[in-house]
Amino acid sequence: MKKNNITKIIFILSFLPYIILVVISLYHAIFGHDIYAFLGGYIRTDYGIEAFLDTLVWNALGLCFIPVLPIVAIYQIIFIIIKMKNKLRKN
Repeated sequence: MKKNNITKIIFILSFLPYIILVVISLYHAIFGHDIYAFLGGYIRTDYGIEAFLDTLVWNALGLCFIPVLPIVAIYQIIFIIIKMKNKLRKN
């Protein structure tokens, strides 16, 4: 396989964490998301947009703390810049 094809495949796979975040958030929007207090235990279950946004934000923060989202974002930006430079060189 050519190097160009491998970089395209990695570029497409770099969107996987974002897709997984949205799918998990949609799951919790439909089936509910339990809210717990830090020391007190169970508080309530959220559904809909509140559960969607809550799980999206907290899971995204988790993927930023373990630097998954920053790494894939940097790769996507570099890939697009290199592709644009190569396209301009050909013209």
